[in-house]
Amino acid sequence: MAVEPDQAQGNVVRPLERLATSLAVALIGGVIIWDGARQTGESAYFPIAVGGAMVALSAITIAKLDRATRFSDEAPLAKGFAGLVMLGLFIWLAGHVGFLTSSLLLIPAMALLGGDRNVLRMTIGTIAFVGLAYLVFNLALSQPLPAELIFGD
Repeated sequence: MAVEPDQAQGNVVRPLERLATSLAVALIGGVIIWDGARQTGESAYFPIAVGGAMVALSAITIAKLDRATRFSDEAPLAKGFAGLVMLGLFIWLAGHVGFLTSSLLLIPAMALLGGDRNVLRMTIGTIAFVGLAYLVFNLALSQPLPAELIFGD
């Protein structure tokens, strides 16, 4: 039974849009796996795990596709691809200026893309993420991150 536009709220998500997005995420995951496989030792574990999860979750999404057009609270396709472009930029920046430094830019940008306009919440969230990432890698895992543009190290 199809849902009429006046009876539903959200964006129209067509199967081809969902397929395109899933394939793009799987492709990015494949690139991350490929790049991780070029790393040596323990530094390869994280990118291979993240890339593998991206490919696996995309495959699950593709397997669950049907022909029906659905209303959803998902972001429109243009915003989804904008988020993927931002993620690619983040990955590129992380290699050049450092993970923590690029996180200072990506997290607020993604929040703005998602519609958040509360500057205080974005600032606290960004600082909390960067602080926790630093603590997890340097203290809990004893794996310091590569040198950062802002933070030094």
